[in-house]
Amino acid sequence: MKIAITGSSGFVGGHLARRLAGEGHEIVAISRRSGIDIADAGALTTALAGCEAVAHCAGINREIGAQTYRAVHVEGTERVVDAARRAGVGKIVFMSFLRARPDCGSPYHESKWAAEEIIRRSSLDYTIVKAGMTYGLGDHMLNHLSHALHTLPVFATVGMTERPIRPLAVDDLVDLLRASAVDARVPRQTVAVVGAEELRLSEAVRRVARVLGRRVLVVPSPIALQYASRRCSSGR
Repeated sequence: MKIAITGSSGFVGGHLARRLAGEGHEIVAISRRSGIDIADAGALTTALAGCEAVAHCAGINREIGAQTYRAVHVEGTERVVDAARRAGVGKIVFMSFLRARPDCGSPYHESKWAAEEIIRRSSLDYTIVKAGMTYGLGDHMLNHLSHALHTLPVFATVGMTERPIRPLAVDDLVDLLRASAVDARVPRQTVAVVGAEELRLSEAVRRVARVLGRRVLVVPSPIALQYASRRCSSGR
């Protein structure tokens, strides 16, 4: 089966590409590293020719220059959907975020929601996967946390009262993305997926510290203090 993956060099897209390639599927890698950018509508249409499905995993966690949430998540999704339609792709699987929603005051979450709506309104069969906090080999969270525990073993929680989290293993997420793209499962549906175990972020930090053989001090930090710290560090 010929499957295109946007964001193929990213964390989730990379794991999905390796899984599908290992099963013998033909992968069309779409990322700035592969030379096919979702900003180029013509190149996208050419790349998607002959594909039976496209897994749209491209996304950014922060805005840098022209790489804004609107440019990547909204306008990029518009081009992917249009190219898929022109190329005759039968299925689009979109990687969204659990808390994506409209009018919430967060440009990131609002842009992900807008992308979901573009796909839901399209004429294509689709599966929208709204994933929670995802971890695995090569993720940003574990890499940054491991580095922090080796340099300054102090972790500040966000807020004085912790909310529980349900971390999702990337392999479990890839199982769902694969089933949607290859087996055409959960057609025309939006699916929320989280990990099986509920725990607090501080406990997740302590588990990582134990694996690394490090001690860690977890301290509560008011949201206002962290927001002020980010503003100072950004020079605003």
